[in-house]
Amino acid sequence: MNTIHDIGGLDGLTLPERDQGRILNEEWERHVVGVALTAWSTLIPGYSGSLRSDIERIPPELYLKMPYYAKWLWAEEVALIRSGLVTRAELENPDTAMRSVDSLPYRPQDVVAVVESDESYELPAEVPPRFAVGDEVIARNEHPPGHSRMPRYVRGRRGVIHNHHGVHLFQDDVDEDIGQQHLYTIKFTGRELWGSRAHPNDVIYAELSDYHLEGVSA
Repeated sequence: MNTIHDIGGLDGLTLPERDQGRILNEEWERHVVGVALTAWSTLIPGYSGSLRSDIERIPPELYLKMPYYAKWLWAEEVALIRSGLVTRAELENPDTAMRSVDSLPYRPQDVVAVVESDESYELPAEVPPRFAVGDEVIARNEHPPGHSRMPRYVRGRRGVIHNHHGVHLFQDDVDEDIGQQHLYTIKFTGRELWGSRAHPNDVIYAELSDYHLEGVSA
């Protein structure tokens, strides 16, 4: 992905002060997070959401102007409409009658229980990892049109495997069947990413999958 939605590492493009730290400063932001957590907790039958992919479909001219949690709201509205749970007309006319949602099992205590659970997202591994802690790797210099968990500023850069997290769900938009993907934390030096302007002690950690990485030849 090479759109305005992946601008990390570029000069002059920083979060507005109101969004730094992503603190829930306003009541509407708390409501948006509540809706998202309810949906993500799989308490809404038929819900089909993909927060990052839906956010990346926001028109660029709007994306740069929207507060952080307004982007979440956009994505959840799109997901709820796509899932057939609400209509655009219902969202645009909140004071009119809406379809009954009494049958939906979304109790606040159920959402809290899911959020507070300490379950791992690691999946059973059926294939061995390609890399081990301490291995040098290069992030593939790929620029896909769809969603990618690999930041643009690490592509083509060399790093070291800092940690291995087992197999996890792979969320990139790819056409091929890539099978299971082990997930790693990769350590990049600031100098590797940004050259001599970076402080020599700066490091960046990025979580990348087997698909994103190439080995370094001895």
